[in-house]
Parts: sequence; C-alpha cells; structure tokens
Amino acid sequence: MHLYQVFRSSSTLAGNNKRLQFCPRCGLAFAEKELEEFARQTCRQCDFVSYLNPDPGITVLIRSSEKKILIGKRSSTARYGNKWCLPGGYIEYEESFIETAHREVREETGLEIRIEGIVNVVSNLLDDYHHTIVIILIGDVAGGRQQPGDDLTELRWIDRDQHERMDYAFAADRKIIDCYFQGSMRVLPIDKRFEPSSSAV
Repeated sequence: MHLYQVFRSSSTLAGNNKRLQFCPRCGLAFAEKELEEFARQTCRQCDFVSYLNPDPGITVLIRSSEKKILIGKRSSTARYGNKWCLPGGYIEYEESFIETAHREVREETGLEIRIEGIVNVVSNLLDDYHHTIVIILIGDVAGGRQQPGDDLTELRWIDRDQHERMDYAFAADRKIIDCYFQGSMRVLPIDKRFEPSSSAV
C-alpha cells in the first residue's frame, strides 16, 4: 500500500507569504520579508529568530458498523467551501493530538468517538498560504447525537462507490479513504490512558 504522505500544491517560496513585518519580541521592523527557501528572519536588535513551521492538525476516519466512513460538507464561507472532507482541525497549544481529535469530532459532528489508532501522517502544502502536517486517526462512534457543526453544514456516511464520486477539499482525504476501502490499512495503536474518560473503553 502506497501511503501518499506528501501533497504539494504550493510554490517553493510560498513561505514568503507568511513572513513577519515586525519582530514579535521587541517590535523592530524586519529588514526584509523576501527570503530564499528555508531562510529564517532574524531580528538585528534582539536576535529573535522567526521559525516558520507548518500548522499541526488531525483528521479522523470514523467508521460505522457497516464499515462506511463519515465525511462532512464544508460551508460556503470556509476555505475550499462546498467541498467534502474528513472531520478534523488544528491542534491547540494546550491539547494533545488525541484530545484535539475528540474535540474536533464533537464540534463538527456531535459524536463521541473511540479512537483505535494512527493510520498515517501527511504533509499538506495546500497553497501559498497554508502548510499543515496532519495526523490521521481511525475510530468508531461511541455516543453522542449526529449533527453537523462548526464549519460543516452536512454529514454523510459513504461507501466505496459513493466515495469515488465525492468532490473532496483535500487530496490527502481522498487518498486515505482510498486506502481504507482497499482494506490494507495498518493501524498504530494509541495510548488509551490519554483518551478522555468519557469515551475511552
């Protein structure tokens, strides 16, 4: 099984779109914003270094008892609006990635889940303004009431045939669901001690 772990749609110097104008430590204006690939902005006054890192996130493959997968339609005002995606989102500083998975699924689907494990980690260089690194988890429904929320306006359980016809927001979601329906997906178990007590078994 090919894991498809890097998805690139951005240019090689896309990082220049994320450069800072002023030093966040002392407020001095940075001398330049246009830099070569992997070059870092450094403050001439206080030596602060701006490390330009991807945003970390999670997505979750939620299975039904019939082995279907739950996806959501993004609102028209969201980035990549009116397209479909797996539930997920960004990891907050105070959270573990497992806690993020439970929170994001609850916010976007109304469901509580039981996480089985990690199935992949991917780099999404989505465009010239967005670069994410995403942990992809798999799990099952453990409770809650299904209802779209946050930036999802519709939820749908899909089988393999329906999956082939969906208009996905992210190439990574399509590829990982491909792997699921091919039946060759490997799972790295998570440490169950770090699942919220309300959904851990």
